[in-house]
Amino acid sequence: MAIAFVFVPLSLLGVHFLIAQEFEEVRKLRATAERTVDTRDLLGQLLTLHLDVETSVRGYVLTSNPDFLGPYLAAVPRRDEAFASLRAGSDRNRLAKLDALITASERQLRNAAKNATDVSDGNAELARRRIALGHGRAMMDEIRALIAEMDAEETARLVEQTSAAAASREHVQYTVTLLLLGLAVLLALVTLLVGGSIRQRRQALARVEQLAVRQRTMFDGAVDGMLWLDAEGNIVRMNPSISRMFGYSEAELLRKHNLVLMAHVFSPDASRAWLASVDVAGADGAGRKQEFVGKRCDGSTFETEVAISRVEDAGSDDNNTNYVASIRDISARKQAERMKTEFVSTVSHELRTPLTSIGGSLGLVMGGAAGPLEEKTRRLIGIAHSNCERLIRLINDILDIEKIESGKMEFDIRRMQLGPLIRQTCEAMTGFAEQHSVTIKTTMAPWPLCVMGDPDRLEQLLTNLLSNAIKHSPEGAEVEIVCTQNAGLSRIEICDRGAGIPPAFRGRIFGKFAMADASDSRAKGGTGLGLSIAREIARRHGGEIGFADREGGGTKFYLDLPLAMAQEIGTEQLDADLPLVLHLDDDADCLSVVASALGGRAIIVPAHTLRDARAATAKEQLSAVIVDIGLGGESGLDFVRECRQTHPHLPIVLFTAIDDARHNEGADRVLVKSRASIVDLSDTVMALIERRDRQAA
Repeated sequence: MAIAFVFVPLSLLGVHFLIAQEFEEVRKLRATAERTVDTRDLLGQLLTLHLDVETSVRGYVLTSNPDFLGPYLAAVPRRDEAFASLRAGSDRNRLAKLDALITASERQLRNAAKNATDVSDGNAELARRRIALGHGRAMMDEIRALIAEMDAEETARLVEQTSAAAASREHVQYTVTLLLLGLAVLLALVTLLVGGSIRQRRQALARVEQLAVRQRTMFDGAVDGMLWLDAEGNIVRMNPSISRMFGYSEAELLRKHNLVLMAHVFSPDASRAWLASVDVAGADGAGRKQEFVGKRCDGSTFETEVAISRVEDAGSDDNNTNYVASIRDISARKQAERMKTEFVSTVSHELRTPLTSIGGSLGLVMGGAAGPLEEKTRRLIGIAHSNCERLIRLINDILDIEKIESGKMEFDIRRMQLGPLIRQTCEAMTGFAEQHSVTIKTTMAPWPLCVMGDPDRLEQLLTNLLSNAIKHSPEGAEVEIVCTQNAGLSRIEICDRGAGIPPAFRGRIFGKFAMADASDSRAKGGTGLGLSIAREIARRHGGEIGFADREGGGTKFYLDLPLAMAQEIGTEQLDADLPLVLHLDDDADCLSVVASALGGRAIIVPAHTLRDARAATAKEQLSAVIVDIGLGGESGLDFVRECRQTHPHLPIVLFTAIDDARHNEGADRVLVKSRASIVDLSDTVMALIERRDRQAA
């Protein structure tokens, strides 16, 4: 279609140009023909004039009658006029011929004038003899030949231009015919395209109408209540399920604000602010989901869930924003969940007491409290005791996941080191690993890593991950625990050499009761709740748990937890028995490492700039200061000099990458980062603090 819009005007312009050129050629040919006719007419006049001169002079010579000289005398001026007309507009070739003709004409006129003079002087006989010799006839023949040659050239020139014009006309006619034929074909194609476009447009409109009908049918036939809201939250359209759910008729709700359907009272401004936070629907579903209490027309309430998405009408002039909301009655589901929770809690609590008694009794019997047991009896009681403990673990897991989901599980958050936690977990799992012929290997960070967490819950998390790795490792394999730091996070990786996680199971591995092999004959035991509990515990600590394939086979589960120094710790949270140490450094990783290394021995107050350090010095009662010299555009030595003036006895340690002895002015110790370890720094700081305390005592 775009080609037609370009080609048609160009073709018409080309036709106009060719026709205009042809008209110009016709005008030139016409001018040439007229000039040729005029030239030939003048040549004919010259021939006639010269014949008149020759004839009139001969008659005068023969008769001596002056009346015969009339044509001669009249021919001379007419000859000059004819030659002047021929000379005007003649080209170089024609001028050469014309000069030759003028020369011949002059000779003939001189000869005629001489004959006429001889007759008038009485020498007529002399003139007759001259005529008899044929000089005049020869001159006339020359003139006649020149005029004939010039006439032939004019005729040939006219024929040549006529032939060229005819050829040009044929070329123009052929070109115009081709252009018109191309235009006809193009217009035919355009007609077909336009017709096809019209058909497609009609089909698209029909599909749009079908889609609109389908959407209306889906909207009106949805089991959930459907609302179409304007930008202010007013109800523009609703489906019959809204009337069934809330008891209002369509006339009672249209143009009313959606707040009329809610039991809780909200202001219109709050409603608009909430709507402004709603996004468009995406891959995860609606723009926003929220539960609220609905209010029926009779005043009764019920629990609902609304899924609402923003719909922007980009085709409208004012670019209106609307919202589509799906409201679902979840009162029955909520009631079922409450009943399920209560049932699980009741059953679990009712089972826990007798199972504890059974497990304790079986343990006493196995320990010989009732006397020695035969080997067969011991084996059977051992099986019963093992399964009893399994049931107790299942009940504990069910209660734990129920507490986590309901928010009833309490966490005793405190500052703690990960190293002792990992070692304690490994020691507790050593017996379980020996039962599966698996060894446990630990690789710890070169410095202590501290986090804010609940030691018991984090041990439960690590126990779940480690037991899974042991259960799914082949005999003789090694389960590796690696503890590292990445910026402000600590990472614990538990790596096994098992068969890996099936692709179909990866999406639901952290779900409740999720097991890759859920058959009754599965080789590995478990409740399917361990990973779900582990993920919830990690999230309650501000961390995250995940997994990846291990290079060389197996699976790697990892736990990321924020380091303790990355969290805000108020003065009231500090241990009064621990010294307060200011650390000035613009490297966040260095601050994290040092804070972890001094964890349990001192409290680190981090400062990134001189301004932060000065503020902390004025606010806190510091026991020591650690300073880095290079702070971007600032120097830590300036802060050292200030501290020496205001706190002359405060221990100061330069912990810097600059290895220059001149920079130890005012500092108690200088440790170079590339040569001194974090342990050296920790020991140095604590030694200086102890020395100051002894001197103060």
